Amino acid sequence: MSEVSTEHPGMLRVFIKLMKLRVIILLQVTAICAILVHDLLARYGSIDADRTWLDTLYSSFITIIGGTLSAGGSNAINMWYDADIDPGMNRTKNRPVPMGWISKEGALAFGLIIAILGSSTFFLIHWKAAFWSFFSVGFYVLIYTILLKRRTPQNIVIGGLAGAAPPLLGWTAVTGEIHAHGLLLVLIIFAWTPPHFWALAIHRKEEYAAVGIPMLPVTHGNRFTALHI
Repeated sequence: MSEVSTEHPGMLRVFIKLMKLRVIILLQVTAICAILVHDLLARYGSIDADRTWLDTLYSSFITIIGGTLSAGGSNAINMWYDADIDPGMNRTKNRPVPMGWISKEGALAFGLIIAILGSSTFFLIHWKAAFWSFFSVGFYVLIYTILLKRRTPQNIVIGGLAGAAPPLLGWTAVTGEIHAHGLLLVLIIFAWTPPHFWALAIHRKEEYAAVGIPMLPVTHGNRFTALHI
């Protein structure tokens, strides 16, 4: 097994790692899907909307930029808060803060700046989209990361709502309203999130236990977790 290089990779790569850009790409795909679903329904008469392909392109561009920055900022703030436990897990020990590539304060400042900038970007489309973006950032940081993650095995069930928000952002960016179609897309991801993370938690059970994170396999065992998956 090759050793991980401790050489500083450069600040651009540090920022990308703080944002967890590969994960964010998946989130933005779901947001764009919501925009495309809306416009397809509008084209075939299920929804009353007068939009052109340029409208779709503009909405998608703003959603990708705003969503990438706001979600990336949330992830960076998460790494700031978890800097004390990340060194204790193989999955997280090579993150920028444990590796010493950036200070905790630097990660926090970077996260706050791009999260605020990203959520504010949605004002270019609709203020309700901006509201839900700020709400998602706050929910992920305050509710999931700070309040739930270290206190209850239901952390990922409740906290998963933040990760399911991108389709709602995409839909609201286009329509300026909460609609059942957009909420259905949110529900699909919300239902998928806990089984996804519980499977990971079974694989990393000893690591979560070592750092005191009460994931379901740690508190109730693998068999109970598999049943819920």
